[in-house]
Amino acid sequence: MKQLRWPALLLALALVLSGCERFLVSEYTVETPHVEQHAVSGGEDALTAENYLSLKNAILSFVEDGVEEGLIRIYDYSGDVEEDLSAATYEVAKTDPLGAYAVDYMTHDCALIVSYYEVRISIKFRRTPEEIAAIRRVAGAETLGDLLRQTMTEGGESLVVRLSYFSDQDVEGMARRFYEESPAEIMELPRISVAVYPDSGYVRIVEIQLEYDRPAEELLELREAVATNIRAAREYVRYRPTEADKLQLLYTYLQERFAYAPGETTTPVYSFLCEGIASGEGCAKSLQLICDEMGLECRTVSGNRGGEAHAWNIVCVDGLYRHVDLLRALNGGSELLPLLTDGEMTDYFWDTEAFPACEWIAPEE
Repeated sequence: MKQLRWPALLLALALVLSGCERFLVSEYTVETPHVEQHAVSGGEDALTAENYLSLKNAILSFVEDGVEEGLIRIYDYSGDVEEDLSAATYEVAKTDPLGAYAVDYMTHDCALIVSYYEVRISIKFRRTPEEIAAIRRVAGAETLGDLLRQTMTEGGESLVVRLSYFSDQDVEGMARRFYEESPAEIMELPRISVAVYPDSGYVRIVEIQLEYDRPAEELLELREAVATNIRAAREYVRYRPTEADKLQLLYTYLQERFAYAPGETTTPVYSFLCEGIASGEGCAKSLQLICDEMGLECRTVSGNRGGEAHAWNIVCVDGLYRHVDLLRALNGGSELLPLLTDGEMTDYFWDTEAFPACEWIAPEE
């Protein structure tokens, strides 16, 4: 039996070596149907959409990322692609807060590629990607106020926020209040301009531009100079025993610093303490800051003197409230700082209910 198997084996081996392997390989041939492949043009990244909401969100994502040319592929879309595409681009560019703020205009091109639509979005921006990324999200007026105060303290020139629960915000009023409340930090009241995007809606983007006469770096230097002068004034009077003595010595110290010239500037505190330019606002706020540093109770009064707007202080001096008009004292050449009662404030008008009464008290016999 073994002799009968060898001839067959040798025959098979001869067939392989002679190049007739096609007789053996043909038994393992597998046929597959041909599938046509569509190349992705240019290797571009594309977003996908299948309904109006996802289409609009895809377009909005281009705006958020500052993309000027974007590609969207639409699969199994239920609806009129061309009609919805026009509506979505209009909604993003005109009624969405970010689009209304950042987009100049938007165009689109749509092509059917066998089983899907390929949409190209072209966007002309009026904002840079950095400006878009700088938008702050805030929930209401309080947070907006915090950011505005911080911007003014730093001498910032722009603040853009996406504001929920929008109402007509009095941004200029906020800015003035922060300036009045923070004379040691905010050296100059900026000119404020406000733009809101879009014209209506529950959520809006608010763009605030702040314009100063001095650059931010210089305003910070002014703030440091003011702080240095306030500390020097405190040290000058620190060893006087009573509050009245400290105020009188402080007045002497201020008199000796400058031959004060009257004038109005955009930096009244710095101008008074460091340049010798005196205004009612500059004198009153400077005295307020020095009293705060000394630990004396002091309030700044915004009122009227002789029919014109004027500012002065009410200071608690050894337990008694007294009016102090530093500008009037300096201009009048008073040797001592007058500490006045309400009755002595002739030709002055102020909200008497908002401030403590400065009453005359008869000396004990």
